[in-house]
Amino acid sequence: MKKLLGIIVLGLLFLSACASTQDVLQSGKIKIGSTKAQVRSAFVYAGMSNDPFISGCHKEYFADVKMEILSSKDRDVWLVFKNVNWPTNCPGDDGDGILALYVPTYNQAKEFVLKTQGKTTAKTEKKVIKKTTEKKTKKKAVEEAASGSAFFISNKGHIITNFHVIETCNDNSKIFYNNSEIDAKLIAKDKYLDLALLKAEVSNNKFITISNMAPKKLQRIIAAGYPFGKYLSDDMKFTSGIVSSLKGVQDDSTRLQIDAALNPGNSGGPIVDENTGKLVAVAVAGLRKDMTEAVNFGIKAGSVRNFLESNQMNIATFAKSYSRGEVAELLENSVLYTFCK
Repeated sequence: MKKLLGIIVLGLLFLSACASTQDVLQSGKIKIGSTKAQVRSAFVYAGMSNDPFISGCHKEYFADVKMEILSSKDRDVWLVFKNVNWPTNCPGDDGDGILALYVPTYNQAKEFVLKTQGKTTAKTEKKVIKKTTEKKTKKKAVEEAASGSAFFISNKGHIITNFHVIETCNDNSKIFYNNSEIDAKLIAKDKYLDLALLKAEVSNNKFITISNMAPKKLQRIIAAGYPFGKYLSDDMKFTSGIVSSLKGVQDDSTRLQIDAALNPGNSGGPIVDENTGKLVAVAVAGLRKDMTEAVNFGIKAGSVRNFLESNQMNIATFAKSYSRGEVAELLENSVLYTFCK
């Protein structure tokens, strides 16, 4: 039984690369008409760190034709999916859709989508149409896909979220706070850690303090955020659980594993200690829900502290303690919905 479980775990984790992207594509395991789950499985089981669904992927969603472009991490293959109602959130859930095309360049993938939109029929109008279409589809993709959770870490409008949440915003991020949409300027980012620091011109007296204590296994935690954005509801949601492991995928010591539920839209939200409300980690990703159960990850508070100090923020000036009874109120007033506009 232990041997069988070991085989399953190895199949789920991202192993070191042992096959090229072209090897995977030409293996016969990926065919036009494959689901995202089938495409993902082919890359994962081949041991590919170049998996199109992991952190660092390029994604672009075209809501009008329900198509999505994804690239491998190294940009050596571009995949076009159709019938996409739920775009990929990488790192995170794959979403839905069926493979319609895979090509070596982004331009070929984009041209395929544009033809589907019926906007490349006249050569004389092609350049103008392509230019305007790119602007519209980019804006549409941002509105549909670039949203997540965030939280105040000071009383001066400083906000933490994931980099992948605001990556396509082009410094046009917004937060929803006190029933208003408010601009949030990008102050700093770290693509490797997947963290971003925003600043909003607001007056807030509730914020989450970063814990000085190292996380521990079995530590009780609460995750807060906006899973599935506002499509589910505009009410902030809580999930709870424990710290399951002090390492992430491939022994990543900057992350920890929790069993509290995380879904698309939770990215960038806080994971706090149940008793003190202090930050334990920042929600960032989870393994596929159809192949795993309760395997989710957060960026450790220590990494968040290092990120802020590297960007000349003295977080000691923002330390504040809360009692257990105040944790729910604290999260309700400090966790934010963030999006591109």
